[in-house]
Amino acid sequence: MSKRKKPIGYEYAVFVEHWQKGNHQEKLALCKKYGITYTGKHYISEGDTSPVEVASPTDAKVEETAMAIGEVLAMCSKVDLDFVAFDVETTGLKADFSIVLSAVIKPFKQEPIIFRADNYTPWCLGHRLNDQEICRDITNELSQHAVIVTHYGAKFDIPYTRAKMIRYGLPPLPPMFAVDTYSLAKANMLVSRRRLEALCEYLSLGQKTSVEGNLWMEAAMNGDKEAMDKIVEHNIQDCVLLEKLACLLFPYLKSLRRL
Repeated sequence: MSKRKKPIGYEYAVFVEHWQKGNHQEKLALCKKYGITYTGKHYISEGDTSPVEVASPTDAKVEETAMAIGEVLAMCSKVDLDFVAFDVETTGLKADFSIVLSAVIKPFKQEPIIFRADNYTPWCLGHRLNDQEICRDITNELSQHAVIVTHYGAKFDIPYTRAKMIRYGLPPLPPMFAVDTYSLAKANMLVSRRRLEALCEYLSLGQKTSVEGNLWMEAAMNGDKEAMDKIVEHNIQDCVLLEKLACLLFPYLKSLRRL
């Protein structure tokens, strides 16, 4: 029996693509071409390289060029990763001296899930210091997902939310993973500023909506609906941009951190 020709590198990627698109007769022809004596499906599963990891054939001395931003954002993953962009807006930076005004959880490629304090009974009754109900709903939704993506969330969004959970006796989040695009940018990009708006402007991903500082006071102190609308709009845009930034930086992710 002749030795089986095992495709490698780009040739393997072409083999997989033809196998996945081919009909029964075309798959038989592929098996014959490469001398495969068992099913191509098993042959693919034993391959050394996943097709998504194989580069196009180029001169080995030429460095790989970065994929255009548009191409990255248009890619569909082979595995449907359950990750959500998460951003919370508060009246201050410390949980014991501030309240939650709004939060957005945006599942990948889906519409954002919005939480706003003025939709809850305590707020409507004038008890705006009581953010227990909105914190409960935020953490209930977060617990339904596997990976939480934030920007500087390891230092703010997550510990702030945890502080509220502990304060109100809410159950801990289940075993989950976290990705922080701020940390990824810090480790992989030599840029002067790593704030979300600065990175998105540099990478041409879009612009954040600007919100004047007094809007937080108008919302928290006066319960102003127009101010809340603008804060929530800002909150949503943050998550939209965060998702785009995550798509660009995921290829540089070496491991997932337990939340």
